[in-house]
Amino acid sequence: MDRWLEIHDRVRFAESFLTDRDSKPWSVRKYQRESLESYAMRKVHCDGRDVGKTTEIEIIALWAAAAMPNREMLIATQCEHHLFPLMHRIARRFETTEAFESAVVESKRSPSWFFRFKNGFVLWGRIAGPRGMNFQGMHVDLQIVEEAQEMSETAWGELYQALNGDGRRWVYGVPNGRRDTFYRMSQMRDAEQYNWPSKKNPEFTKAKDAELTRLYGGRGSTGYLHRVLGQHGTPAHGVFDLDAYLDCVDEGVPFQEVWVGEEDAFWVPASVGQGEYYLGCDLGYARDPSEFVVYRAEEPHFVNVLRVHLEGVNYAKQQEVIEELDRAYEFRGIGIDCGNNGRAVAHNLMAIGLEWCDKVYAIDFGSAIDLDPLPDGAVERRPIKQFMTELLQGRMAERSIVFPRLADREAQYASHTYRVGDRGNLVHEKGNDHLIDADRCAVLRRWMDTRENGAVALGVRLEGF
Repeated sequence: MDRWLEIHDRVRFAESFLTDRDSKPWSVRKYQRESLESYAMRKVHCDGRDVGKTTEIEIIALWAAAAMPNREMLIATQCEHHLFPLMHRIARRFETTEAFESAVVESKRSPSWFFRFKNGFVLWGRIAGPRGMNFQGMHVDLQIVEEAQEMSETAWGELYQALNGDGRRWVYGVPNGRRDTFYRMSQMRDAEQYNWPSKKNPEFTKAKDAELTRLYGGRGSTGYLHRVLGQHGTPAHGVFDLDAYLDCVDEGVPFQEVWVGEEDAFWVPASVGQGEYYLGCDLGYARDPSEFVVYRAEEPHFVNVLRVHLEGVNYAKQQEVIEELDRAYEFRGIGIDCGNNGRAVAHNLMAIGLEWCDKVYAIDFGSAIDLDPLPDGAVERRPIKQFMTELLQGRMAERSIVFPRLADREAQYASHTYRVGDRGNLVHEKGNDHLIDADRCAVLRRWMDTRENGAVALGVRLEGF
C-alpha cells in the first residue's frame, strides 16, 4: 500500500524521487499542493513568473512515466525557446535519477523530443510549428501546454484534435492581456482554475517587489499585472500574426550569429558576398541588451544574414562594432533607434564625415513621419513606430522578408502586444522586443532608400543636427 501511495500521490512521489537544487529531498510549498495532486480533466494556471510552474510540469512528467504505462503524454509549447530548457531539465532527471535511468529504452532530441519507457509509456516534447503542424497526427492521453499565452490560434486547433477523448489537458501560462484561447480557457467553469502570483514564492522579497515595481512602471502597470500578479488586466492584442512570421522562416538561409560581452573582442564572422546590405540597431547598455541585425536586399526579398547580440557593452564599443561591420558590408543604409543610448552613438558616427551622414538615420520612435502627398495634396503624417511595424507586417504578409530559425526572435514576435490608448492611439507594450526594434529600423532604412521619389522622410532625423 505504501508503494502504491508513493506513486499515486504526486507529493509523496516527488519527495521520494526528486531533490532540489541543493540536493535535498524536494518539498512542496503549501500553495503548490492542490494543483500538484489534482486529477482534473481540465486545469488552467494563470500565474506570475517564478512560482514553480516548471517544477510541477517536471514532476508530472516523471510521475506519468511511472504511473501511466502504455499511455502517451505531450508537452507542447509554441516556441523552441520555451521547450528546450524544460525538456532538457526533464531529460536530466531521467538520466540522473536511479529509479528512471534504466527505465528509458529509447530517447531522441531531434527533430522532436521523444522518450519511450519499458512499461510502454511515451513522452513527447514538441513545438507547434507553422499553424500547429507538429501536433498533427498525434493522439495522446495527457497534454501539458507550457507558456500557453503564446500559442497561436491555429496551433490550439491542432492541439484539440491531438488529445484522446478521455484525455487530460493541463495548461500553464502567464497572462499577456490578449483575449485569445488561453484567456477563454481561464474563464471556463468546468476547468480547475489556479492563480499563483509571484508573491506566493517564499523567496519573493520586498526588495524584489520594489525592483519589479520600478522596472514595470508601477503596481498598476500591465507588466506588473501580468508577470507578477498573473492577472489578465486591460485587453491587449497581438502585434504580429505568428503564422505569417513562421511562413517567412527559412531554416536553410545562410545566417550567422555573434554574441559579444563587455570583455569580448568582436570580429565579422565570415567573408561577405556582394549585395546591398542594411543594418538595424537597437542599442542598450546596463540592463538591456543591444541587437544589431544585418539584412541583404534581394528584392523582392529582404534577408536577415547576421545577428550581433551585445550584453553590457558600452557605447564606444558599440560604435566600434558598427564601424567594423560597415567595413565588411559597406552598408547602403543604417537605421539606429535614437533613444538615449542610440542618439549618442549616431551623433558620433555622423561626426566622422559626410558619408556617414548620408548612411546613418537616427530614428526617434516617438516621432512622426510624413508620407508622400495624397491625391488631394494633403500630407499624411504617421507615428513612426506604427509605420515601421506596418512595414514589417506587410513584408511578412507578402513573404518578402526572410528570417532564419532564431528562437529569441520567434519568442519576441509571439509575445509582442499592444493596447488601445484613451485617445484611440496604439500603445505597444514595453518589454523584450529588442530584436523587433532592430528589425523595424532595418526595414524602415530600406524603405527610405527605395521610396519612389527618393526624398528623405521627414521626421526621421537626428535632433540637434
